[in-house]
Amino acid sequence: MANLPEDIVDRIRALERQVHRLTTYVNSKPGGMAAALAVTEPSPPRVQEVSGEEPPRPDGTAAGP
Repeated sequence: MANLPEDIVDRIRALERQVHRLTTYVNSKPGGMAAALAVTEPSPPRVQEVSGEEPPRPDGTAAGP
């Protein structure tokens, strides 16, 4: 990294320290990474009940016959 400006090197080192702190934090919490991912992962899509009717259109217009 000798060719990079000093401010870029400082920013890279600061990011490396932050990643290390976050990794330590996640690994030290009860439940570890699974608990952290459970909060950030979206819930699975819900299945709509079949009622025999067409779902509403995204543009809000009614479906024709």
